[in-house]
Amino acid sequence: MKLSDGFLLRQVCGETLLMPVGEKTKEFNGIFTLPETGAFLLGELKKGADAAAAAESLAKEYDIDPQIALQDTRDFMDQLLSYGILTEE
Repeated sequence: MKLSDGFLLRQVCGETLLMPVGEKTKEFNGIFTLPETGAFLLGELKKGADAAAAAESLAKEYDIDPQIALQDTRDFMDQLLSYGILTEE
């Protein structure tokens, strides 16, 4: 999975922002502020990780149960897929 065309991920004043650009601004009126873990997961996806690898990195980074990390990662990715923010490739 990867970030869909039409979205930019930026760090501004310590916040991670997900912003629609171009035609996507017609669908999304505003900017998404991501929690630290959401930004971490999108960073892992940008590196080419799949859901399982991203969840494993999340579990290590935040010292959480790997099964919980995997379920939360899948839920997060499914939500972004449903909004068209992520695309499967």
